[in-house]
Amino acid sequence: MDALRVVLVDPSSKGGIAIYTMLVARALRLVGIEPEILASVALDPAGGEIRLERRLPADRWGKPDRAGPSFYLRRILTWYRSARAVKSYVRRRRPDLVHFQAPLNRRLDAFLLRRLTRRVPIVWTAHDVLPFERSERDPEWFASIYRTVDRVVVHTAVAADAVRSLAGVDPVVIAHPVADDLVRVSRAEARRRLGLPESGRVLAALGFIRPYKGYGLLADVWERLGDAAPTLLVMGELMADEERSTIDRLERGGHVALRLGYASDEEMQLAIAASDALLLPYEDASESGLLHLSRALGVPVIASDAPQLAAAVASSVTGVVVPRTVDAWSAAVTSELPSPPLPEPSNLESVGRAHLALYRELLAKRA
Repeated sequence: MDALRVVLVDPSSKGGIAIYTMLVARALRLVGIEPEILASVALDPAGGEIRLERRLPADRWGKPDRAGPSFYLRRILTWYRSARAVKSYVRRRRPDLVHFQAPLNRRLDAFLLRRLTRRVPIVWTAHDVLPFERSERDPEWFASIYRTVDRVVVHTAVAADAVRSLAGVDPVVIAHPVADDLVRVSRAEARRRLGLPESGRVLAALGFIRPYKGYGLLADVWERLGDAAPTLLVMGELMADEERSTIDRLERGGHVALRLGYASDEEMQLAIAASDALLLPYEDASESGLLHLSRALGVPVIASDAPQLAAAVASSVTGVVVPRTVDAWSAAVTSELPSPPLPEPSNLESVGRAHLALYRELLAKRA
């Protein structure tokens, strides 16, 4: 049993990063580490195999259209409480290494990280090198974060190049983990459970509905295709008010099954299993947990040509990359679909070994 004491810091209360953090924790257990997750107070503690310390304050994603001083004050206070919780944990539990999975507040995190790196090595996973809905100062803030921590983890070589260009530091590439406990049902059974048409083509657009997801392109395509459009399953929580008009357009156009509201990991898996292909029309994107989930379930992907996403699709041989035009996507969703990818086996043990090697390298440097 390895004696390393590792804490994974993740303020997410739900969604893909929370799922990712749990997968990394499971991967670490396979290589002899018993990690702890310093998590949001709103995180569902279901499962019980990983120790959770739910001490980070919950905070809703996104910024309202009319964000006044009270909004920014609340954000600062939330970050202060989160930073205090992290520092208190490090003093009390004295871990060998702290691994951040998501920002607490990108404007302020570098201040916290500079304090922490005096006491313990810090690793930062950059799921997205820069946020998709970013401000002018985000490159400055994230460059400061990447330069402050001991090492940055990314999932693709394209993302690694982006970190080098932005911050001048050399990250380590570790593959995105693939779960080993997927819900596997037939397409017919999945459609029956979701109340979808038993026959005909069904395509899925899944996950949180936010501007960078590019659903406006799908609305344009489905409006153009009219009665010739296949069934589109849209499942996920609406996270941005400005996307309401896009969802209304999809609903009016017909041939769209809307399932708005938070969808669990199991529901996402069921939706993919019910579909002939997963659609990722993103305006900007990097690695996607949905892409790996789709490959693991043997369902092809139709993705946009956002560079980091396109690289992930190509390297995983999961589907096709299509330019973000109405003509190209109209053809892609109505013509012959990509062949189903070879199911991706779970890689949790190899992901665990890669993390363990990184942690030992950093600890050796500190020693």
